[in-house]
Amino acid sequence: MWLAHALTLSRIPLAIAIAWTWGRPVWSVVLVLIAALTDTADGRVARRARRRGASGPDIGGWLDPMVDKLFVAVVLATVWVRQALPHRALVIALVGARELVLVPLIAIYLARGRPHDPLHADRFGKLATIAQFIALCVIALAPEDALPTAVVAAVLGLAAAGHYVVAATTSCNDPVARPGA
Repeated sequence: MWLAHALTLSRIPLAIAIAWTWGRPVWSVVLVLIAALTDTADGRVARRARRRGASGPDIGGWLDPMVDKLFVAVVLATVWVRQALPHRALVIALVGARELVLVPLIAIYLARGRPHDPLHADRFGKLATIAQFIALCVIALAPEDALPTAVVAAVLGLAAAGHYVVAATTSCNDPVARPGA
């Protein structure tokens, strides 16, 4: 499992490197693509290790989305500081819409202190993450065209957030949210 966790954690130095390379579009996009590859690889490596009988702390369920959010936040902060961009605040808010909505909701959900099913990424979350990575690449390469991809990232991100909210409130371990309970 250590390799999967190392792949996940590698996105933190990649985000810092993007902060240094932002303004050099090719380097920024290469680093975003490497981050996307590590995001794809970490889950596959972890699943393969589990199939082979590996044991160890199962922290990937919370570590991966947390590092994804940190990566996006660092890159968007870099965009805010280092790039002139049409509708900059709007583009940044749209690309980060999922995090702006989901992070406070997750904090409230976990703070309730009730038993709950583990939170796991699903296909909606994965699509939203892909859309964010694409939007970051477009912002680096063609900032004048960033708004449409930011809108797509926001729509997919908010759909993923809504899906997580529905899944959490209908959890079989949450008798308060269960219909008929």
